[in-house]
Amino acid sequence: MRKTVLTNGLTIVSEHHEHASSTLLCYWVRAGGHFEKDYPYGIAHFLEHMIFKGTPSRTKEQIPQDIENCGGRLSAATGTDRTRYYAYTPYDRWKEGIALLTDMVFHSTLPDQEITLEKKVVLEEIHRARDNPREYGSRTLYRLLRGMHPERASNLGTEESVSGLTRDDLLKFHGQFYGASNIVLAASGHIQHDQLVEYVSSLDIPVREPTAITLGKLQSYELGGQVIHEARDIRQAQLHWGMYGPDAYDEDKYAGFVAMHLLGGGQASRLWKHVRAEKGLAYEVWAALSPMATEGFISGYVGCDPLRLEEVKSIIVEQLERMRQERIDDAELERAQNAITGRHLIAQDKPEAINANLAAQHLYGLNTDPRYFAGRIRGVTRDDVLDFAQKYLGPDRMLFVQVSREADAAADDQGRSAV
Repeated sequence: MRKTVLTNGLTIVSEHHEHASSTLLCYWVRAGGHFEKDYPYGIAHFLEHMIFKGTPSRTKEQIPQDIENCGGRLSAATGTDRTRYYAYTPYDRWKEGIALLTDMVFHSTLPDQEITLEKKVVLEEIHRARDNPREYGSRTLYRLLRGMHPERASNLGTEESVSGLTRDDLLKFHGQFYGASNIVLAASGHIQHDQLVEYVSSLDIPVREPTAITLGKLQSYELGGQVIHEARDIRQAQLHWGMYGPDAYDEDKYAGFVAMHLLGGGQASRLWKHVRAEKGLAYEVWAALSPMATEGFISGYVGCDPLRLEEVKSIIVEQLERMRQERIDDAELERAQNAITGRHLIAQDKPEAINANLAAQHLYGLNTDPRYFAGRIRGVTRDDVLDFAQKYLGPDRMLFVQVSREADAAADDQGRSAV
């Protein structure tokens, strides 16, 4: 890995792979859905859409044509604490890809007529998320977990907030967060660092004074094991559950990865065994730990018959309590450590993972070395896992969100079907 900071403040990091046939170029902006306290909610995501709507030198029609002309692929995504704009190109066409990305990220014109048009598109995206029972349940869970921070409720925003945002709002948000000093350009694949730095230095990137940007840690509140129910006329109940966990800087996360793998990380996990393998209550069941820069969550999902919801919830609570009461054995620990480290190391050879690791290291100072991660996982002990479970996995610390038919309606339907 090599790093250079340009005089305009832009950080360029790259990792060269001589035998790669492609290059992944990505601008990572230190801003996302959680940076909207002073803006209409959903503005970070909406701006991501608008970046593709034209620049002084390219129309919105020319942007996709230009990336296709160099044999590449272009896209973007808005997260909670970062937004990325990326181009995949053949290894010998990377200059065209980075020229296009740079023009879009720093020189988008944000025309009023396109804002009006794109509002319709984003409103349909909001409607789609609302109409999808599984996605609605997941979004509701995280909105409630972030209840002390309404500005973090949803990257999509609401119908009201999106409908009301203006070009001035977008220009202000872009002006605050899209300065070069708040952005990391990460390149992975077949790319020579010195050539990349020389070429990017020749591009038109405006110089802006750095803006002091801080994002506070998530404030939690008592969840109390409550159950939130959304009635939908669907055959399968969508059950999501969650609680607060360690963030990306917390040393507890390593024991947490082991604990959650044993609980719901695959076909050898306890939830898989007791929910699917032994009782056939669900096709899909899992649990996971998600540590992020300013927050951390433990979450899980089961899709099941509405009539079996209470049984499934009882199994989840029972297995959480078991993790809190019983020390795992040596064989379980070793199996989890091998599975986690093996999957992680295998995944890190993908260009996307390499690029994301480069960005996380230089956006938020996280150690993303795969071998360091593997060493920390292998260092977790049985006592570490028990301590983690006792600290985080109390049933009174969790929240259930279920999207399903009413139980009596489901029972009545089942009775009719049996006749």
